Parts: sequence; structure tokens; C-alpha cells
Amino acid sequence: MSQTYTFQGSDQRGHDRRGRIVALDRSSAQLKLHRRGIKVAKLQRRQVADLVSRDYSLLGTKLPLRDVAWISRNMAGLLNSGLPITHACELLADQRPGKRTGRVMSLIHADLEDGLDVEEAFERQQRRLGRVTVAMVRAGAATGAMAPTFQGVAKLSEMQMRLRTNLRRATIYPVVVLSLLMAIFLVMIYFIVPRFEALYAELGATLPAATRFVMSASAAITQQAWAIPAVIILTISLIALVRQLPTGRLVTDRILLGIPRLGPIIRRSISARASGMMGALLKSGVPMLDALELTGQSTGNAVFERAFGLVRQEVALGESVSVSFSGADDLPLVLRDLTAVGDAAGDLSGVLQRYAVDVEEDLKGDGEGFAKALEPFLIVGIGALVGAIIVAMYLPMFSLINIIR
Repeated sequence: MSQTYTFQGSDQRGHDRRGRIVALDRSSAQLKLHRRGIKVAKLQRRQVADLVSRDYSLLGTKLPLRDVAWISRNMAGLLNSGLPITHACELLADQRPGKRTGRVMSLIHADLEDGLDVEEAFERQQRRLGRVTVAMVRAGAATGAMAPTFQGVAKLSEMQMRLRTNLRRATIYPVVVLSLLMAIFLVMIYFIVPRFEALYAELGATLPAATRFVMSASAAITQQAWAIPAVIILTISLIALVRQLPTGRLVTDRILLGIPRLGPIIRRSISARASGMMGALLKSGVPMLDALELTGQSTGNAVFERAFGLVRQEVALGESVSVSFSGADDLPLVLRDLTAVGDAAGDLSGVLQRYAVDVEEDLKGDGEGFAKALEPFLIVGIGALVGAIIVAMYLPMFSLINIIR
């Protein structure tokens, strides 16, 4: 396991040097600093930083896409400048000491120093870098085109981040508005309605049916407040339990894709991510069967995963790619048609990547359109809820005014 150290010393010109460095142990850190011409005066391990950056299975060990993109983009630049891959990994590890990214690159550098091949060193970090990245690196090492491979990984990771951002933009506005609606409802039920109830009880006013209904609902919610979080937790747990079953995951994912307005956006986002990933895998030299398997597993949706699995089975049995995709009814028709065109033209990877770029551009407008389409309904919903409660609370006032007159 790599360790992080802080150092103080001087270089060959006598200038003070200080900073952080990642190494396997203290002697390795001293050796690395000696190679850089630094005379070490103080070397201290940062145990807290190592503890915080350590991987824990419960917290998830895979690096975020932005870190994978950073590693790949910098690796491509260093390799294009003529630097050996071992030195490139060392430089990246030293750029982010004490962080998970630096620790991963330090482990890869140590494995390369021990004589492991590039694909073996990266494969040891598969649970952190992801199967797709490791598969592309393996194919790039086999063809000797490492710099273009890392460029492909960086572009793929950046495209996936943009797609996730677009999808998040489409859903965050409705979630925020619904949360606001729920907050307004609870504030009125917990604080405003009980005040009116006490007032009317003191005056002995006759309450209309609407007012009695709102007060009964307020009393039920306030007296059994524990039921709300319990129902939420129970619902989430039940959904999570159902999704543990293959059939349950398939059904829930199919329901998600069938939601009006939102479902088509999710379907197109997954299609763009899958086509971009498959195009990048094929371009880097990954075999077709492996590319189909990795693409299906990385979609995050059981419907698409099942469709790509069926296509893989057809291809494994000897069917052409175009025929195999034509029978995958769960995949978008345009994706199936473009796959047939790309297969016939001998440029399947290029066609898939161009399709991913086009869909990504369209999704930017689709996300904004979805939020704008929901805006009137959400505003009307908030107004209707607040207005109904206010009217129900003020109805007895009119009866009291008539009695006073």
C-alpha cells in the first residue's frame, strides 16, 4: 500500500524545497527524492491523509469519472511528449499525493517497476478504474497505441459526465419544486392549521366539511409524525429489495423508461452513453463480444443490459452485427439502423461515436424543455394545495361574520 510523505530539504542549488510525495515506504520516498536531486532534511509520513484516502468497500472504491478523465488525459499528454509510461505514472502520483488518484497511480507505478506488463498493472486497479478503462488499456497495450487509447478513455469519461449533467438538469428542477411543495404542506399542517383549530374551538364555530377534513388530516399527521419517515424508509427499502431480483430490476427499469416526458430523455441518454462507449471500445481494439458485454453492463439499466446481452449471444452464434441489432426491439430504432449502416460501411465505431455526439447535443435542449413543460403544472399544483388549505381554514370565518351581523 502506497504512503504519503511530507518532505523538507534543498536542491542542488541550495534552494529550499518542500512538498508531498507518494511512495511505497520511507526508503522508496528517499530514493525518489534523491533521483530528483533533493537532499532530504525532514521526511514525515501523513498517516491521517493515508487513512482518509484509503479505499473502504462500504464507501465504494471506484474512482469518479472526473478522476478517470484526469488520469487518462494527463497520461495521453505525457506519452505523446515521449515520456515512458512508468515515469508518467510516477509523475501523476506525485501531482496528487494523499488522494485516491495519487495512490492508484502510485500502485500502478510500483507494479510497473516490479516488471509487470502495462495491462497487468492496470488490471490490478480494475475495481478503482472500472472494467471499461482496463479493457481499453489492455487493447491499447496489445496494439502499442497507448496515447490514443488514453485519449479515447478521457473523451469517453468526459462525455459520460456531460450526459449525467444533462440528465441531472432535467430532473433537479422538478425534485426541488416537489420538495418545496412538501415543505409548504408540512408547515401549514404542523403550525398553521392547529392555530385555527384552537381559535374555532374557543369560539364554538360550526365547521364546514372541508375545514373538518383538513383539521382531521392535520391531527392524524401531527399525532403520528413517525409514520411519514417510516413509510418513506419502508418504500425505499422495498424498492431496493425488489431491485435485487433480476425480474424486479428489469420491471422497475422498464417502468422508469415508460415515464411520460422523462422516460424518453433517460432512454436517449442511455443510448448515447452506450453508443459512445461501444464506439470507443471498438476503436481502441477491444473485441466485439467483449465490447458488447462491457457496454451492456455499463448502461446501468436492466432493459438495455438485457438487449445488449441478446445481441452478444446472436453475434457469438455467428450472426452479423447488423442482423443481431435488428432483433433487439428494446434498443432505439435509430441506433439499430445506424449500427447496420456502420457495419456495412466498415466504420461501426465512427458511426456510433458520431451518433453519441449528436444525441448529446439534442439532450441539452430536451432537458431544458422537460423542466419548462413541467413548470406550469408544478406552479398550479403548489397554488392549488396552498389555496385549498387556506380556503378551508377561512370558511368558518364567513359564518362567524354573519352571526356577528
